[in-house]
Amino acid sequence: MRLILYQTLEDRGNPEEIEDYGPFICRNKYAWLGLGYYFWDSHIELGHWWGRTTYREYIICKAKGFYDEYCWDLHGNGLHRIEFENICKTIIDAGISTEEDLLVPEVIEFLKKNKQFSYKSIRALGINSISSKINDTQLIIRMQFKKTHFATLDLRPPIQIWAN
Repeated sequence: MRLILYQTLEDRGNPEEIEDYGPFICRNKYAWLGLGYYFWDSHIELGHWWGRTTYREYIICKAKGFYDEYCWDLHGNGLHRIEFENICKTIIDAGISTEEDLLVPEVIEFLKKNKQFSYKSIRALGINSISSKINDTQLIIRMQFKKTHFATLDLRPPIQIWAN
């Protein structure tokens, strides 16, 4: 399956370098999925939100990607989420971490260190990564299922694609 992806970058006045050498790796020690290339899945509005909240000035680069068997889809593939849960259990049972302290990038790094990571990308949805209190109808589109219930359908979920 083909994907349209967006990478938000700080605008450093270097468009030629971006065109010649992009995409760019995220080296931030707080990166959710570890060292790698980060993209927003399908929605350029999420790239603009990230740019406004992260950089003084920014640019967004559009890229084409592929969703295939080399993508560890922690959002849309239930079997991949079960695999992730089982790895967490292995780490906890081995005494490497506790359930309370274990973080997502640590699970990924555990797999890499043990040469068990066969994926080239990860697709993940960060729940509560964008506050529902943000009053931005261009960013958040949530539609109620019923007027009498709080559950909604999120039409623009902040799904990220990570690639190594």
